[in-house]
Amino acid sequence: MNIDDTFQPERVFTTTQLAEALQISNNQVTTLAQRDNWPHMKVGNRLRFTETHVKEIYELLKAPETRPTEPRRKVGSRSRQSRATY
Repeated sequence: MNIDDTFQPERVFTTTQLAEALQISNNQVTTLAQRDNWPHMKVGNRLRFTETHVKEIYELLKAPETRPTEPRRKVGSRSRQSRATY
């Protein structure tokens, strides 16, 4: 048996292909991967996702959110009265 007969390369998805499959934006895919929330690999400066990565991402999307969600606070929007004058 030749090793070339058994070796089949795994399909690799680009950010755009994954975004289309998940029906989300390219920016969301990039952000989630760069924050290490999603498994990925880098080829040069480009993000790539193998079939194994895509399966893991689907499992992550199916899982319910485990951390409680809190409303976002406004940052830097204080009223003029609360600012200290120097």
